[in-house]
Amino acid sequence: MADLLVERLKGFESALKDLRRDIRAERVPAIAKVGLRTRAEGLGSEWFSEVCPALASRLPEELIEKYSAQFRRLVRLSAPNNKRTSYLEVLGELTLRFRSELTIPIQTALHAPESVNQLEALLAKVADPTESAYLAEAVACAKGGLFRATTVLGWCAAIDQIHRAIERTGFDVFNAVSQKMAAQTQGRYKKFTKAQSVSSMSDLRTVFDSDVLWILEGMNLIDINQHTRLQSCFELRNQCAHPGAAPITEYNLLSFFSDLDLIVFRSTTLAP
Repeated sequence: MADLLVERLKGFESALKDLRRDIRAERVPAIAKVGLRTRAEGLGSEWFSEVCPALASRLPEELIEKYSAQFRRLVRLSAPNNKRTSYLEVLGELTLRFRSELTIPIQTALHAPESVNQLEALLAKVADPTESAYLAEAVACAKGGLFRATTVLGWCAAIDQIHRAIERTGFDVFNAVSQKMAAQTQGRYKKFTKAQSVSSMSDLRTVFDSDVLWILEGMNLIDINQHTRLQSCFELRNQCAHPGAAPITEYNLLSFFSDLDLIVFRSTTLAP
């Protein structure tokens, strides 16, 4: 199977070349068309939110920064009425050696990063077939450098197992504990106000994950430290599911999945 990251780079380079071709076809000194400017801004944003983080641990930092500088310029140019020649200059710089400097080094790498191999070995220990299906996709994404997708899929697997543990314990217990927590005016749960009344898995899946973690602690299915670590995992998942420039590396993934493995997947209170 072709490396997912290589395919992504090929598609990204093609989009840059298409934009360069369309701007070259314009016979005006400045680019005012909204469609062209939106494409330029979108490609710049995609570099910083998706492509650059996937390359950060695989290619030299100075090479990544060279391309980042040009993509910053491309984003700035996407404002109205910037020179056509400036667009062509930037896009020419970006596409000139894109394949030789970015795509081919990834394509010809002999092995996945050792930490990704460690991640695959860690996830292979998960026995439940439902979680394993999610995590098999997570490993495939990790091998392709799609670390944000890996994180989102990992959290899906974890929160699904948590939901099933609550279902086994009983929705009535979940509701009663949440209502007792919401009634407290002092102590650890004094700021908790999210009393629940769920009667099915569908109801439970509408409850915000952070609230589920609080109630899970109230049910004594996790302790305070486990709650804190899982909240950090959930926050990393949120960073990956929404636009942002913070990079996600394979080392972030190892920490994330190590916590999920020990606190959720192999838990004596949460495992099937």
